[in-house]
Amino acid sequence: MKGFTLQGPEAIQAAHALQQEREAKQQWPYPWSFPPPGATRVTAGADASGTIPTPLQNIAPVQGLLYTVDEGMQFVLTDIVVLYINTNTANLGAAPGSFLWSLDVNLPAGTFSFQGSPIQGFANVDVPLGSLWEPWPMKMPELFQPNDAIRSKFVNVSLAEGAPNYFKTIILGWKWPVTLRQFSRSCSALRGFP
Repeated sequence: MKGFTLQGPEAIQAAHALQQEREAKQQWPYPWSFPPPGATRVTAGADASGTIPTPLQNIAPVQGLLYTVDEGMQFVLTDIVVLYINTNTANLGAAPGSFLWSLDVNLPAGTFSFQGSPIQGFANVDVPLGSLWEPWPMKMPELFQPNDAIRSKFVNVSLAEGAPNYFKTIILGWKWPVTLRQFSRSCSALRGFP
């Protein structure tokens, strides 16, 4: 069999097809299930930034934790901890309904935003999730885009106010660099388009 050389438009189409095949081999198939190459662990709120004293009872929601996805990165939320701490005992003395918490994206506390929204299933939750020893695993991790601002917010319904009573939020997952092509593809996938 003798080889042949492509010329003209066929050469351009063949080169494009070869480039797409090579790029496809470099794609990570499920970044929400397995960290892709170059991923970095995220433990937002594991320090004091995720802790606030319990606010006054029955006022507007108060921001607990703010995590902003870095420019040029995507983030997947895989586990969460949201709890009430009272004098070094986590979740003791917090009956269901004694406080409400929400997790939202791009929705600053005390403002209305057309771009922001609660994260599905995490609006006005009335029980704590996870513990300091074992976070709550997300059965369906949430995928966030560059510059998304993820916030926890709390409403104190019937708990004692201020120290030594605290609300704690920790969000866990990983972030990784994203190219414009990957960003467009993931946005299309989230909207249900091929």
